[in-house]
Amino acid sequence: MSNRKLGITIMLLAAVSAAGCGGNTGGSDDPAAEKAEGKAFNYGQSATLTFYNNIGVPDSYFTDYIEPHVKKKFPNVTLTYISSAVKENTMENFVTAGTVPDIILTTDSSLIRYMDLGVMQNLDPVAKTNGIDLNVFRDDMIQTLRGYSDKGELYVLPWTFGTYALFYNKDIFDKFGVAYPKDGMTWDSPELKAIVEKLSRTDGGVPYRGLEINMGGLIGQNQLSLPLVNAQTDKAAVNTDEWKKLIETYKAFYQISGNQKPDSATFDGAKAFIEERSAAMWVGNAVYPRLIDLEKKGDGFNWDIVSVPTFKQAPNTTIQYGGALYGISSMGGNKDLAMHIISMLTSAEVQTEGGRLLRYPTLKAVDVKEAFGKGESFLDQKNMKSLHLTKIASSPKPTKYDSIARSVLSGKVNEILKGIKDTNTALREAEEEINKKIAEQKAAGK
Repeated sequence: MSNRKLGITIMLLAAVSAAGCGGNTGGSDDPAAEKAEGKAFNYGQSATLTFYNNIGVPDSYFTDYIEPHVKKKFPNVTLTYISSAVKENTMENFVTAGTVPDIILTTDSSLIRYMDLGVMQNLDPVAKTNGIDLNVFRDDMIQTLRGYSDKGELYVLPWTFGTYALFYNKDIFDKFGVAYPKDGMTWDSPELKAIVEKLSRTDGGVPYRGLEINMGGLIGQNQLSLPLVNAQTDKAAVNTDEWKKLIETYKAFYQISGNQKPDSATFDGAKAFIEERSAAMWVGNAVYPRLIDLEKKGDGFNWDIVSVPTFKQAPNTTIQYGGALYGISSMGGNKDLAMHIISMLTSAEVQTEGGRLLRYPTLKAVDVKEAFGKGESFLDQKNMKSLHLTKIASSPKPTKYDSIARSVLSGKVNEILKGIKDTNTALREAEEEINKKIAEQKAAGK
């Protein structure tokens, strides 16, 4: 499973601690609009639709947090559940058999492939016909999702977002008398570098690391919106001065004495922060469930977050959008009903509940965003508002070969950080390897 999909899965699993409830349809909180829409749409109609789970969460998530919403708003609708965990349940097989599911829950990493298969319905005309307001969603997310279409069409609704933050262990900071990090820091700020230098040390035989970074996410969804593959030429776009500067920025932290990248292939930065508590800071996403679990077991520690550091050339900007998405089949027979269902599942009421269960909301409404984490009382003491301080980086035109490039580049960056290869050599090799793999995939007709 990719870092991006794994992060989404972990984030959603956090919600498996409370029961679901119903929500408004149409993504609108306007009762008048809901009433007017209800006159034209029969919520009590009887129907059976198929629902495809392709985000990696267990089947219980559907029965606990999705199906109850549908039963409340659409009491006579039955959803036949299909999981991608079953080997045969691939979209390619559905297309061959002519059984493409009516409702599709997937991630951005699968979207291009599904669009190439022709199974995704353009939601714009269906939403318009049914009076469903798409303007309730965050503009930065919708802009990214429209970028998957050459015509700017919208094929999915955003359900989650894998937010990034800088997590820090207050106990380590207090131990060494170092001031806590702040919201709004930049990657190249002397302040951040000084913190890492002060906390990269050995004390009582215990080696402490100042900073660990989830490089997979910060490369694949980079904050500078750098493309992995040129969408016009299908050639690698990683061997550039911009990529070099970005990687060298991260490399500088791993050149600090005591904070060098470990040689072990199994080293886990998140584990070093959460379990071993030898890393003072960790930049990454979706570790709230693990931290909450430790707290409930009586093994928690004094942590907090600030906004993810940003670049001066892209101020106040976090990573690019990545998350779970709802779409409907272009081959389904009841598109209006399917559209109303996914609109309800992304509505304010449902997303407010989801936010309390650590499913980050995708709506503009401030009260919905601020509901994130409210289901865990001890999170009230944390700086959760920092998650709302940055805008999402714009995404370059996606290609079907991005996953290839992301995998190759991440491996090369790891070699750079460990000092195995210099940046110029690693990026040149990455370019060659990516182009070779793209050519092989094209030759295989993929």
